Amino acid sequence: MGKQHINNTNLDTLVRVSAPARLHLGFLDLNGTSGRQFGSIGLAIDSHRTTVEVSKSNTIQIHPDDENGQLAKLVQRFYTTLGNNIPNNDRSVHIKITESIPEHAGFGSGTQLALAIATALCRLYEIEATTAQIAQSMGRGARSGIGIATFDLGGFIVDGGSAIESTRSTPPVLAHHNYPENWRIVLIMDNSDQGVHGQQELSAFKHLPKFPLSESQSICHLTLMKLLPALIENDIDSFGESITNIQALIGDHFSPAQGGRYTSKAVAQLLEKSQQLNHKGISQSSWGPTGCVFVNNEKSAQLLVQTLTEFSLTNKLSNISFSIARGNSSGASIEISHQ
Repeated sequence: MGKQHINNTNLDTLVRVSAPARLHLGFLDLNGTSGRQFGSIGLAIDSHRTTVEVSKSNTIQIHPDDENGQLAKLVQRFYTTLGNNIPNNDRSVHIKITESIPEHAGFGSGTQLALAIATALCRLYEIEATTAQIAQSMGRGARSGIGIATFDLGGFIVDGGSAIESTRSTPPVLAHHNYPENWRIVLIMDNSDQGVHGQQELSAFKHLPKFPLSESQSICHLTLMKLLPALIENDIDSFGESITNIQALIGDHFSPAQGGRYTSKAVAQLLEKSQQLNHKGISQSSWGPTGCVFVNNEKSAQLLVQTLTEFSLTNKLSNISFSIARGNSSGASIEISHQ
């Protein structure tokens, strides 16, 4: 843990942290016989953010109402880890969530919320800690380092997973590149469904059969020799083909837990329609239900959204919404001001 510097910050200090959503596009190695496991591919996007404002107060205040106690638990975890040296009489804060990433939709909402709150509190109390240290203290990043890396760096990330015998908590970043400025991601959201999470997610990792080594090798080969070169060379078709092939291997493995290659049957139909329209890159982010189509420019994205909207109406696919995302190349923003 970094050296802690605690002071009596003035009541008028306001810390604002805004963290981008991320897409999780697949694991490199679910087999683990190499001595490492997981390893992830992901991308920070600009369409959704979690923004937290924190200031000192005379009483603990959380807005909006913390109905399930999630925010209070995160604050309490901060004070029992990173902020354990803060006196009890200096722990009254006002926390306001002004923007939220949709929960259990495949955007990494839990990690970004935990990192945003804890980072804001660290800045408020002048506690020195890296994002990796904050993530470890807040219990995030056990399998994937994508949310941590995109919080810090933005962009397109490949991480190396964790060594099975190691105590290192944060997967190392193996590759970091900006997502091409002209490329877009069409997001297909099923607002009536949620991805696997919580105990169901833990059970899935525990009970699914061992991932075949040959398929892990295929994913690593695709990532190193097709996906990353295509990203650097601005080749949307090769990039998309890589993502689609990786997703097929991952999605089929997880299908017993999520009900098919994709969590949402409606999203699956729309992804298939996108392929029929000659879009090469389709995916589900994390456990879904959000689907993604990778396209080469804004015009193509808008045309695809229009076509898929008409397809949804014709086929009576309800509770579907679309958005167009760019890559985020900067990661989280942190602002400190005096009211």
